[in-house]
Amino acid sequence: MSLEEKMKQLSYQMELLMQSVDWSDRPFEYEVIRANLTRDDVEAFYALLEEIRQQQTEQGRYGLSSVEPLLVNFVGMLHPALDPETILAACVKQQIALDVTEPLYRQVKLLS
Repeated sequence: MSLEEKMKQLSYQMELLMQSVDWSDRPFEYEVIRANLTRDDVEAFYALLEEIRQQQTEQGRYGLSSVEPLLVNFVGMLHPALDPETILAACVKQQIALDVTEPLYRQVKLLS
């Protein structure tokens, strides 16, 4: 079996698995797989959440509470294969970094 045939086979098998698994409790992982992200991409996503958390803290020190600049930064740095609203909803549902993702998700919903 050639490498190309093996890749097609793996792709098909992954497609079948994606359809057969109940992802309702794991929407973040579903989005990661759907977007074909690498481990490095996911680590970069978590680093982005940490960067946003630090920016929130810095804003709080100066008495600022606007979420829009944080959202702009988040969207600008987000992997292009991810939809901001969808990935934020997945994070909130899965309770990932709620201190960061909930305010961003509320802001996205206001803007959409």
